[in-house]
Amino acid sequence: MSRSAPSRPFAGRRRAVVAVALALWAVCTATAHAADAQIVSERRVSARVVELQVSTPALAAPTRVTVDLPAGYDAQPDRRWPVTYFLAGTMNNDRAFNDIVGGLKLTEGYPSIVVSPDGDNGSYWSDWYNGGAFGAPKFETYVSDQLIALIDRRFRTIADRSQRVIAGVSMGGYGAVMLAARHPDRYAAVASISGVVDNSLVPTGAVLSISSTFDGGPVDAIYGPRATQEIRWRGHNPTDLAGNLRDLDLQVRTADGLPNPGIGEQLLSADTVSCVVEAGVYAASVSFHRTLVSAGIPHAWKDYGSGCHTPENFQRQIVDVLRQFQTVLAHPRPVPASFSYSSIEPDFDIWGWHVAADRRRAAEFLRLDDAGASGLTLTGSGLTTVTSPPSFAGVPRVDLAGATAGSVVPDPAGRIRFVVDLGPPDAAQQLTPGATTRRVRRAVSLRPQAVVVITRSRPTRGHLRVCAHTVGGTVAARLAVTGARRRVLTRGRVVPLGPEATCRSLRWTRRLRDARGTLRVTGTDGVGHPVAARRTFRVPAALRR
Repeated sequence: MSRSAPSRPFAGRRRAVVAVALALWAVCTATAHAADAQIVSERRVSARVVELQVSTPALAAPTRVTVDLPAGYDAQPDRRWPVTYFLAGTMNNDRAFNDIVGGLKLTEGYPSIVVSPDGDNGSYWSDWYNGGAFGAPKFETYVSDQLIALIDRRFRTIADRSQRVIAGVSMGGYGAVMLAARHPDRYAAVASISGVVDNSLVPTGAVLSISSTFDGGPVDAIYGPRATQEIRWRGHNPTDLAGNLRDLDLQVRTADGLPNPGIGEQLLSADTVSCVVEAGVYAASVSFHRTLVSAGIPHAWKDYGSGCHTPENFQRQIVDVLRQFQTVLAHPRPVPASFSYSSIEPDFDIWGWHVAADRRRAAEFLRLDDAGASGLTLTGSGLTTVTSPPSFAGVPRVDLAGATAGSVVPDPAGRIRFVVDLGPPDAAQQLTPGATTRRVRRAVSLRPQAVVVITRSRPTRGHLRVCAHTVGGTVAARLAVTGARRRVLTRGRVVPLGPEATCRSLRWTRRLRDARGTLRVTGTDGVGHPVAARRTFRVPAALRR
């Protein structure tokens, strides 16, 4: 609006354990970030509208947030709700959704809290470079790290990625898609409404360069001059980050910049300038759409034909966006079993993984491909340190191929930490004229040693009832039962064991004479590790003969 996975769980029980662990990690991380921002005042504007003042070190001054409550929020005090974040455009603020496009009316039947933060006049919803000094304003940090946690703490939200979506108009469309691409583990869906979603085009890049002046900053304060800081422009550009959006529900909507009298636009009016703006937005949206198609990334694409950068055009798009959001929230996608992701940050967290690049390395893209519990592929330079999600709880050791160490022991939470050598760290910043970079691609496989867990060994008159499962993979297990002096009581039996409980009945081949017996499980897991487990059981006197 112109201010006119995952780790891949092994299966079954492992999947549930990993999902819970990732949820706890997200909650703990969100709680920590929420402590960085505080609500300093709150005002009930109307039955459905709450206005907050938020203080955060990410911004130079307190900032306002408008929260639209869904119909029924007060009448249903035990109900929790999804959250929709709506980002405004250049020269707009948090009230634009309600005051300019009639958002309160548009969301009368929409079952979600709608949160509209203020993005200043031309922040592009980014953490600013500020000539290399960085510091405030840091709108990406504020929205994705702090505001989400703050809203989840203050309101009755469903604090889960599957119930959180984000959209924006114009600069807000850029911001929404940029934030979703850089933090795909925090949003289930994203929509660009006439968004400036490709900063590599000359007109859109020029507008972004001067937008920092709308808030009193110098030209190019947001990402720096393109001549020397192209990597920062690309590292925030939705079109360059398109691959990060594969696991989100994605909408790209735009009009073509020709006036549409059918929705109330007039050529010989103030709408004329807005038509020029929409034509630029259209070019950016088409470029983004073509990149998504080329990469095979599913998305909803809607070219509305005639329409300018006006509230009337935005309103029809918002109606369609909310309809698709409602479907996404009602039918959430599962967490991806594996993922791919690119970032220019020196260290980052994504889907429970933490990645720290070599501190000697200049700014460049670091790419993860097919990251999951069985491994990942890294592309970059320097010694890169990787910490996994808590996927290996109960596993004694994980063998590594492609890392600097051959094996590693998980920490008490089930995480592993390893280093990957991607060659010498690049000294020259990627995409800088004359720079030479030598990025290395290396695959790392993770091979956890499986453990057999025996959960039942109950003797009856005719057999021993046995139940067992594994942690860390599958095992081709041989089951045998012995009594005193290792007297064999059953025939050996080979049973495939996995994360789900497997139960078998082992028939006695000899009379039960001993007060105790031992169940022994031996075998190898799926990657060749030897596995052994045993459990002693008591034989009731009534069964001995």
